[in-house]
Amino acid sequence: MPEAVRAAEEPDRKTRPIRVLHLVAWLVAGGPERWIVDLCGQGASEGLDMEIAVVQDANGVFGDLARLRGIPVYPCPGAGKPLRLIRNLRLLLRAHGPYDAIHCHLHAFSGFAVLAARLEGVPARVIHAHTVVGNRSLSLARRMYVLAARAMIRMFATAGLAPSEIALEDLLGSSWRNDPRWSTLCCGIDLEPFRTPIPPASSREALGIPADALVLGSVGRIVEEKNSEFLVDILAAVRKRHSRAYMLLIGEGPLRERLIAKAGDMGCGDRLVLPGTRSDVPAILRSAMDVFVFPSPLEALGIAAVEAQAAGLPTIISDGVPPEAIIVRELVAQLPVAAGADKWAEEVLARARGRDAISADRALAIVEQSGANCARSLRTLARLYAGKTPR
Repeated sequence: MPEAVRAAEEPDRKTRPIRVLHLVAWLVAGGPERWIVDLCGQGASEGLDMEIAVVQDANGVFGDLARLRGIPVYPCPGAGKPLRLIRNLRLLLRAHGPYDAIHCHLHAFSGFAVLAARLEGVPARVIHAHTVVGNRSLSLARRMYVLAARAMIRMFATAGLAPSEIALEDLLGSSWRNDPRWSTLCCGIDLEPFRTPIPPASSREALGIPADALVLGSVGRIVEEKNSEFLVDILAAVRKRHSRAYMLLIGEGPLRERLIAKAGDMGCGDRLVLPGTRSDVPAILRSAMDVFVFPSPLEALGIAAVEAQAAGLPTIISDGVPPEAIIVRELVAQLPVAAGADKWAEEVLARARGRDAISADRALAIVEQSGANCARSLRTLARLYAGKTPR
């Protein structure tokens, strides 16, 4: 868009909502995906009109939730194909724009998206890292791709965000601190579901769990990266010490059948509850779980762990979860995965006995006053979308 035209439109921007397009890989499952849908649903409170474009799969529980809330969801095919993404995103921006900002949640692939947005004259171009790749083995071609994408991010992004410093460094390198465009931003969660009455479908009875059980809970994709199999080890270790122990794991993934088989082999197949991906996670955290366990070895944040704290749950996380995820310190214990299932089981039982150390209302109040509150995230984002730097 020519600068003269953009300048002519500027007065109108002060009287109309700021239009934002979020670009995501999918809406099937995941904490960041749920966060984006919640964010879009509350955008009007900060004068934001937000929509979503999806590179891979717009179906799934969060795609359905977005449509139920009246959030426009557009397909933008191009997964793994940079030129296709650039072409389709440019067409989408022309068809549904003009947009004041684009917010890209594709990790390194966001570099190609901000290039397309710059070519179409989108003024604010924000990239957001939600994962940490870490030291995983990368091929030469993959390393070259990351370097090219990182260069495009530096050239064409107007701002960059991640929920933790480790996530920013993973995407942008250690020099990110020298550029005022890059900053951390906690993925603030919608706190309203933690205040509202709990629907019957979220109760232990509806999930097939006895009322007097000790329920270990977790939320996340059932994949190797989340260390999902270790949850079964913890369940078996706790059950040796507490005969009424259950594990409630919300999420889906390719290791689901392996977890079921492993639980059966360890004699606790009837104690592993897998309800799939759910949109009522806050209600289940509040009504069905006693202790939250999150043994993921490497996280950019761990939104589920933040939600557990908002629900007032004792929360045990791995030492691979960054410190930014610890909001209510009284609730959180941190252990290395290498400590083993027995140590985790001992911590589970200790935390369960001390659950009344802080009330759920007090825990929610602490989260509300922190950067983990969605309302605070929205205020920061509104500044970025208006073209201001995050720091």
